[in-house]
Amino acid sequence: MHVCTTRVRYAETDQGGVAYHANYLNWFEVGRTDMLRTLGHPYAQIERDLDILLTVTEAHLLYRGPALYDELLRIETRITEMRKVRFRIETRIVRAEDGELLCDGHVWLASVTRDGRPIPLPEPLAGLLTAELLTEEGKTGPQAVVRG
Repeated sequence: MHVCTTRVRYAETDQGGVAYHANYLNWFEVGRTDMLRTLGHPYAQIERDLDILLTVTEAHLLYRGPALYDELLRIETRITEMRKVRFRIETRIVRAEDGELLCDGHVWLASVTRDGRPIPLPEPLAGLLTAELLTEEGKTGPQAVVRG
């Protein structure tokens, strides 16, 4: 699991200091972007070198508690499933101070051409993601799924 942190900014909250729900999607993106960068393949490099775009095709979030202004959040991110054209990334947003789970969910990212047509994940990326998936799950377990 990859972990990074962010702090809830004033602009991300309502007048009561509670983070607006759509910001969780932004924090999911922060987590997956940081994960890919940590793996040595930043988004921009993937898109440039492999001539693909990684586009979100599905997002699912469960809100469990409020994130408040100026709180430090832990963003926990991991790859949990691979398919021919797309892969699934699970994310948890946790209050760093006390470990309370505030939101969890997943997104599916698909490999598409610049004009939006789905294409198989290029081998360099598919290999990297598969290796990370298998490392995360110790090469076993119901969460580690590689499908054609």
